[in-house]
Amino acid sequence: MSKSLLSRLARLTRRAAGVALLAGAATAQAAYPERPVTLVVPFATGGNSDIVARLIAERMGQALGQTVIVENRAGAGGLVGNQAVARAKPDGYTLLLGGMSTQILLAGTAPQLPYDPVKDFSAVALISKVPLVLVVPASSPAQDLKSFAEYLRQKPGAYNFSSAGAGTSGHVTAQYFADAIGAKVVHVPYRGSSPALVDLVEGRNAYLVDTPPVIKELVKSGKIRALASFTETRLADLPEVPTVAEAGLGEVIKEKMQPWQALFVPAGTPPEVEARIHDALGQAMADPALQQRLTQMGLVPMSGSLADAKQLFEVDYAKWIPILDGMGLKTPR
Repeated sequence: MSKSLLSRLARLTRRAAGVALLAGAATAQAAYPERPVTLVVPFATGGNSDIVARLIAERMGQALGQTVIVENRAGAGGLVGNQAVARAKPDGYTLLLGGMSTQILLAGTAPQLPYDPVKDFSAVALISKVPLVLVVPASSPAQDLKSFAEYLRQKPGAYNFSSAGAGTSGHVTAQYFADAIGAKVVHVPYRGSSPALVDLVEGRNAYLVDTPPVIKELVKSGKIRALASFTETRLADLPEVPTVAEAGLGEVIKEKMQPWQALFVPAGTPPEVEARIHDALGQAMADPALQQRLTQMGLVPMSGSLADAKQLFEVDYAKWIPILDGMGLKTPR
């Protein structure tokens, strides 16, 4: 056999091998997922994030044709779960139910992280957002947000505000409010919203920022008073409560945090797999029963493209990290 013929055969063989590899890769990609998918929740069972995860897991499993297993990896305000996902293989079989608290607030309040909050994750789909409301005891002399701001400023360091824990959205927003109005207040962190509310009702603390499901019944019963919501429009659950802008402090409270939830995957996950996960969650979120359940929990269902999920994370990270750094909220975990 001539050298030219041998050379030609070699080229054809290499080309055929390349086509076979591409076909194999395409087949493997099209087959995703071939086994159960794990959805990591960086909080304990029974909480808001856990409930949301289990609601979407069942429906996503139907869309994917595979079981989606919820795995709780609680600890250090979300750090433990985040780390587990950051170290996972980027193949679409390990997802994270993350959000503003775990991906941004944690990054801005924890002194050191064992992963990069930007480079080690990729946002793929939006789930929901939740508004925040500032409330005071029924015994508070302030009847509106402006008079309350003046009340706090009168005695620097004399008043406390409570929160469900250091580094939570309620803590950050309450401190941001105090800094913006020029008041010196003392943060009193609790282990969850319930004990924080108990002391607020008793008048031991001057104010608290939390979500409508947590404070709604106490507001309606008159045990606490809602002064404003950190939203652009009034809340359906609390239509009588003005927004910060309506309360006259829109130019002072320039940033209005609305925590959100989203699905994340380890960075480096193939784009086709990210798109498959995004579409599966989209199918899950289209279920009216799921939307109703989320609404009952005080959450606002979100929708959007894969690019929208990435943009929301990037914009909020770029906005809030400098604010958090300036607030000096680094806390040991």
